[in-house]
Amino acid sequence: MERGKVIDSVNILDLRRATEASVKEYEAIRSVNLVVYSTETAQLLHRLPIGSVNATAEVSPAVKFELVMGPLQIGADHFKNLVQPLGLLVMGPITVAPDLRPEDLDSGLAAGMVMGSITVPEPLAAILQSKLQLVMGPVESYPLFEKMHTGALTLNATYLQKLNDKTELAVVGSLRCPEAIPSDLIRRKLEKLHVTGQVRCFQENAPDLQAVLTGTSGSVHAIPNGFKVIDDEIRLTRDLLLSISDRKLYFARTVVIDADIDGTLFSQKIEALVCQRTVICPQALQASLGRVCDLLNTKAAFYEGDLWLIDGETELRPSRFDYLDAKVSLVVTGVLKVDENIAPDVLASRIAIVHHYGVIECSPEQQAAIESRTGVSEGVFVGPQEASETSGHRLESANYLAL
Repeated sequence: MERGKVIDSVNILDLRRATEASVKEYEAIRSVNLVVYSTETAQLLHRLPIGSVNATAEVSPAVKFELVMGPLQIGADHFKNLVQPLGLLVMGPITVAPDLRPEDLDSGLAAGMVMGSITVPEPLAAILQSKLQLVMGPVESYPLFEKMHTGALTLNATYLQKLNDKTELAVVGSLRCPEAIPSDLIRRKLEKLHVTGQVRCFQENAPDLQAVLTGTSGSVHAIPNGFKVIDDEIRLTRDLLLSISDRKLYFARTVVIDADIDGTLFSQKIEALVCQRTVICPQALQASLGRVCDLLNTKAAFYEGDLWLIDGETELRPSRFDYLDAKVSLVVTGVLKVDENIAPDVLASRIAIVHHYGVIECSPEQQAAIESRTGVSEGVFVGPQEASETSGHRLESANYLAL
């Protein structure tokens, strides 16, 4: 007998117009992030063979949804020219801009489901929350001050000089001070400051900015005075290090230190190092790094031999090991799929260390071999996708599925 469809995972399962017949087409859905149903189809949810459900929400089938994957900004024009109120289904954070009128939000939004954080102006918070069926994340409101800025703001002396004295400034985003600012200028120009994201400034300006920040603003991260700030993710090679004149370096993102840098050069060129993310460093430089960096308060991953960085989705095939002269170190921040044909003893013998921050998909035997070489273990292991035992149609995953 022909079997039904099998799906490993569904992000959003829409049952609002499902029928007995459409439900019977599916033999198994192993996991669902969000199930949306109507009053009329609620009973069908229990007839579907679903392995696990993260969240459910009841919404009228008359609501037409706009599906958004990733960050969404709702501004003044978002609800213009609508024939009927819109439903929003957002997999990511929402930011409501300060120019959106309350009446437009009230008439334009029929319903909302948000799997992420929400940042909204204070006058609109109650209206928005009354429309939401589901929120999986924090809801934070911000004041509407006389001076509003949406997006990341670079705050420096030039920007402040253009403001009126005692300005109330709200930043819907992050605030960066790339250089030290005279304290008297901050105190004269800013009466109140609200920032929904992180504030990053030099240490000497932190007290002045904290004095004007409102209570619900984001955190303040102070950069030690005298440091050169590097905002990009960077690979620090020998040639690049030789070209840098600054001896105190502040890395806002991950920095990879190449193995061609020896301890003598490292100590000559770097007096102090601070990193907000992760320092990926050769094992031979651990002592040198420890002299210029607070390792107790820094995330550091040390490697030996060749370095393989897995920051996207990568499949590790057996042939990858055929061309190695020495052992390899893996730093996994993305998704690593280990080919089933790689023997566990090959993994154990050819890998020096694995720093695991992401997802590794492998067999239990391969997992045991990898775990025997694990340094940092902050990620997760998952088993290989099971082969379907049905003669029906099998899909690995679906982002949105309506039955």
